[in-house]
Amino acid sequence: MNDRRRGPGGPGSTILVEPFPGGHRSQAVANVARVAERSSEVLIMTSRGGTQDPAFVEYLGDLGYRTVEVFSSELPPIRDIAREVAAVCRAERVDTVVVMDADQSLKRWWFEAPRAFGLRRRPRVVFMLTRYPAKLRLTDWVGWRLRIPKATLALVAMATGSLHRVAGFAGRDDMTRGWIVKRARDPEICGAHSRDRVALRAALDLPADRRIVGIFGGVSERKNPQLLWEAMQTGGIDADLLLAGGLSEGVARWAASVEPGPRGRIITREGFLPNDLLDQLVAASDVAALIMTNNGPSGIMGKALAAGVPVVTAGSQVRAREVAATDGGETAEVDAADIAAAIARALARDPLAPSRSTVPPATADAFAERLLGVPSSTASA
Repeated sequence: MNDRRRGPGGPGSTILVEPFPGGHRSQAVANVARVAERSSEVLIMTSRGGTQDPAFVEYLGDLGYRTVEVFSSELPPIRDIAREVAAVCRAERVDTVVVMDADQSLKRWWFEAPRAFGLRRRPRVVFMLTRYPAKLRLTDWVGWRLRIPKATLALVAMATGSLHRVAGFAGRDDMTRGWIVKRARDPEICGAHSRDRVALRAALDLPADRRIVGIFGGVSERKNPQLLWEAMQTGGIDADLLLAGGLSEGVARWAASVEPGPRGRIITREGFLPNDLLDQLVAASDVAALIMTNNGPSGIMGKALAAGVPVVTAGSQVRAREVAATDGGETAEVDAADIAAAIARALARDPLAPSRSTVPPATADAFAERLLGVPSSTASA
């Protein structure tokens, strides 16, 4: 870890605050750091031991950014975040601070940041919201109960001069700019493609002659693997179910108890998956399943879109709109029979048929530029 500090007279730094680098959120940090590095040095603030997290090592370990481990936990109090950021700003010139997972910080930043900084010069502060519903139906009371308080708190923090820009993950079909919370389309990133499926399956020891439906990333009960398996069995889907990533204790126990049947078996690849391996597993599958009621975009869906793997999604209006706009798969209700029908439609798709997508691909650079509020590096963005 490199913790050298710059003098106050040098060029300004950009601080990226990410106390909890676990999972694949470190990929988003790396995307933002790469764009921020165009004009400033990058300093990443994380929790103690955070730089040894497998995800941090995977996405950020070899990039040479300055890092400091200052937070006592992966979910530090907002007061501690404000104080630690202010301490760095007293020691060196900082132009921009980006809090990468700011949904909790938004609650009290308007109060804690002015107290931490006092009358000293304050940097430009950017918040990234990971759970902000951008597009809602008028009848979506749950979504509005999330959106209205967050927008209000953002305005309060801006009024105190402690917050200058707020962005949130938006669906890949969402080309609007946003007013209070700017829309940053979740990127489509995958280093493997379904055109290489035969070779990928041979390398990954996956069955060459079977259809595979996959659930990827953190596989917990909220991704409904049991409902998906039920849909495949009762719906007559002749395919195997692949569970790849960090399995919750309950899911791992359930998967181990399921005996192979005439219509398929459950395959597990358990544990943290390096990004290249995760990309290959997605590309090697016939369908990526997202059966969950989290009404937001999905990084796994972005990988599937980039890999040319059809998605079956249920439980999210955001993902349903994405599927329609990108021609990226099929939509279902959270119901076994409807999920089975959607999987059957996805498996029947012609992989050589031209895409009917109505939106351009969502790139990592465009996401980071939108978050930071800096000019695009491409003329078309």
